[in-house]
Amino acid sequence: MTDVTPEEKKKRALEYLAQSLSYLNNMEEAMRDGRPEKAGEFLWGSVATALKAIAMAKKGKTIKSHGEFWDLARELARETNNPSIYENFREANSLHSNFYESRLSSDDIKSSADKIVELVKKLRELTMHSIEEE
Repeated sequence: MTDVTPEEKKKRALEYLAQSLSYLNNMEEAMRDGRPEKAGEFLWGSVATALKAIAMAKKGKTIKSHGEFWDLARELARETNNPSIYENFREANSLHSNFYESRLSSDDIKSSADKIVELVKKLRELTMHSIEEE
């Protein structure tokens, strides 16, 4: 994406953040309903859309491939000197894979959820900081 106005970047980044939070709410419902594989997928979706938010806010860019998520997570971990960003991203990705394999239990998903919620919170903070810099 090129030539995105600051207003459009902000609008789209905020839409991604709202979707990210919606996925977190859906994750909680899926856990209550006993669907751990779906809960894990919602956790992944929350991280993915939070990463889309920061890519839009910082660069006016839309993430179009799975590899771009990995690249951005690595970049953010380096830029912030916070390796947990990348580590928790990797954990979220394993939950994404679990949606297709269904090998993790509810307890496994619950143990990952706190780290991933923290990651989403951090990505939200970074996104809001980027929006405010415009």
